[in-house]
Amino acid sequence: MDRKELLTRVMREAGLDDLRQADRAVRVIVGLLKTMLPEEIEEAVAEKLPPDLRAGWDQVEPYPADILEREDIYFEGPGGEAEGRAPTITDG
Repeated sequence: MDRKELLTRVMREAGLDDLRQADRAVRVIVGLLKTMLPEEIEEAVAEKLPPDLRAGWDQVEPYPADILEREDIYFEGPGGEAEGRAPTITDG
């Protein structure tokens, strides 16, 4: 799978409007993965990627871990799960 195939599939599966949106989504996911994975796993993933996907993987910087900890509060919301609905980023 090359970069265009990946982005086309993400665009289609996520119902996005264009490849630019798919690229942004993939960059966010890669950034999160690189933040959460141990360095040796991150390197192992990079080694398995085809050259064009690896170039993209290498360009994305991990998010600072404290951002993920702060953002968790958005998903906790004020009792959304107790009311039978999943909490959202705008809940609360």
